[in-house]
Amino acid sequence: MAQALYEKHKVLTYPRTDSKALPEDYLGTVVKTLEAFVQGAQDKPDVAQYAKPHAPFAKTILAKGWVKPNKRVFDNSKVSDHFAIIPTLQTPKNLSELEQKLYDLVVRRFLAVFFPAAEFLVTTRTTQVKEHLFRTEGKVLTEPGWLASYGKSSADDNDALVPIQPSESVPVLHVEKVDLHTRPPARYSEATLLSAMESAGKLVDDDELREAMAEKGLGTPATRAAIIEGLLAEKYLLRDGRELIPTAKAFQLLTRLRGL
Repeated sequence: MAQALYEKHKVLTYPRTDSKALPEDYLGTVVKTLEAFVQGAQDKPDVAQYAKPHAPFAKTILAKGWVKPNKRVFDNSKVSDHFAIIPTLQTPKNLSELEQKLYDLVVRRFLAVFFPAAEFLVTTRTTQVKEHLFRTEGKVLTEPGWLASYGKSSADDNDALVPIQPSESVPVLHVEKVDLHTRPPARYSEATLLSAMESAGKLVDDDELREAMAEKGLGTPATRAAIIEGLLAEKYLLRDGRELIPTAKAFQLLTRLRGL
């Protein structure tokens, strides 16, 4: 889907990347991209429908001057072959419903990184029942910050605790002991396996191998999906709904590898 938005519609930059930063000389391009959303909201209906939801936030970023040199966003050392996925200057037209949702997802993240931090008022309450202490937290959003680009406001996010008086005591009505059991980890889906491949070095027990794979993982953003497809094609894995299940052929291969 992201590849189609890149190749067919030209509204996103190259999607097969694990970079989360932009080049340091990209400030001017970012400003032009924000201006395109503001202008697009005033354009024809087929264009405005994609720009209008984001135009107010783009306008705020421009008015506040929030696009400035910042190593958290603009850092050449964190850019590999391709930089982070962001919207292009090309105005979207005739996107399918799924394409529009994915496009909006990228745009909202693109806008959010230029907003200030969200601020919360956090209240922690400790309740004592005999020798046992129980902690309860309440959180109220006071300044939406970057969450505003996702439609959050201080009026929407309010998880305040019920007020009590200092040293107020209440009766304990019911206590129940519940025996729980741990569950084995869920099978991998294609999405979770891609994430596991990206951070595969963290799962290696051998110190030397873990250091060699640090921040590299298995494959590259451009090849990981193809690796999974290859395992499926060779019958090492089977799809069962969203789950990927290893076959007997996969277990035989691992047995032979361990014997080498």
